[in-house]
Amino acid sequence: MRSEEIAEDSNRKTTSHWLEVAEEVAKRQRLFDPGAPDKPFKLHEQAIFRHTQSVRGDDIGAVFLWTAPASERPAAVGVFFAWSQGRMRNVMEEFHSFHSGPIRRQTDGHPTWNCPDAGLKWHRADNLPAPASDLRRMELQARQFPRRLNVKTTTPEGQSWELRSVPKPFYEYTDVDSGIQYGAIFGFCQGTDTELLVAIEARSTDDQPAWYYALAPFSDYQISVDLPDGTTWNSPDGDLGENGKPHFWGPVERRPKPDFER
Repeated sequence: MRSEEIAEDSNRKTTSHWLEVAEEVAKRQRLFDPGAPDKPFKLHEQAIFRHTQSVRGDDIGAVFLWTAPASERPAAVGVFFAWSQGRMRNVMEEFHSFHSGPIRRQTDGHPTWNCPDAGLKWHRADNLPAPASDLRRMELQARQFPRRLNVKTTTPEGQSWELRSVPKPFYEYTDVDSGIQYGAIFGFCQGTDTELLVAIEARSTDDQPAWYYALAPFSDYQISVDLPDGTTWNSPDGDLGENGKPHFWGPVERRPKPDFER
């Protein structure tokens, strides 16, 4: 086997291994509304996005989603990834609540993430046309919204990156009981690493159907979003392991690299 083929085989095995670790960690999580602890949120059976990140930390990881009981609407999103440090990798976790009420996470050996407030701040997108009358056209309308956003991250040292919009939604859903005709989650990435999620919903309101959107950061850097109405949204401040907020991130464990990882 040529050296290029050996390297390619090693990279493929390495990516597969750490994606399996991400799934293993995701399945250990138990998320629920504290008001109904006996009805945990349901983990979507497959990751909604996967990434390898050569720009920062050589990350390998995946994005997972939980829904509330008897609903397709997202309740929480978690990212689990491993970054390289010598012959070890540091496994990390990052969550953002999408739930309309309080949320709690429990898993053995780790602090409980406990957010007492709703996870997202929804805004009516008055500058968008009203939702179409059929699902296919609503899907096309929704895909236009993230294309109209300019998104960047900025380090504490002032270095900035423009984030790339992923054209295809990570997840799509409806929730007739909540008046949601169509909903979707889109991602903005640094390389392929998810840094921002954009949720958009077509809702039936008292007067007429309208689009609503919300932004969920997945970065320890400052994120700024130039919106279609001319305003700029900036991500809230936060710290590693800080509890009580919709956005939570911290370490899980350190694991040795497998022998085949170069």
